[in-house]
Amino acid sequence: ASGIVAAISAAREGANVTILEHKDRIGKKILSTGNGRCNLTNEYMKPECFRGDDISVITEVLRQFGYQETLDFFEELGVIFKNRQGYIYPISDQAGTIIDVLRMELVRLNITVCLEHHVQTIKKNAKVFKIVTDKGTYHGDSVILATGGKAASVLGSDGSGYSLSKQFGHSLSPVVPALVQL
Repeated sequence: ASGIVAAISAAREGANVTILEHKDRIGKKILSTGNGRCNLTNEYMKPECFRGDDISVITEVLRQFGYQETLDFFEELGVIFKNRQGYIYPISDQAGTIIDVLRMELVRLNITVCLEHHVQTIKKNAKVFKIVTDKGTYHGDSVILATGGKAASVLGSDGSGYSLSKQFGHSLSPVVPALVQL
């Protein structure tokens, strides 16, 4: 979901965007959120609800795109919500609704989606990124790495993003399982 939303946001700002999706269908992981009902966000979104080495990062992320911004984003796509004790779901109670509106926005913005592309390496040469996949090589001015963790390899979260981020010198905080909203 984060990769799709990032792609939409970049395209809305004028970027030419290509999504390299590991699985055979985009947004597959969204189907498992909220037991298939898709918990979009929660009314209570404070830094203490999250884990991390630097809590100021969480504070900054929530300041830029928190509860209200999440509602606004999905409302603009046509989603109507229901509130269940502070947990926000689409009124349809189906995660497929969210996948559908996100896919429609990808199409509307002419975002290219390449399915079943496993990214093997990402390198930066001068000002251009070179992304090598098992299906070919891509080039871009920027890369957004949104791979998920390692919670559900059958849905695409196989941990491959960890090694890709390490290629750029990023470190990894201890990983723990968690249930979170979309």
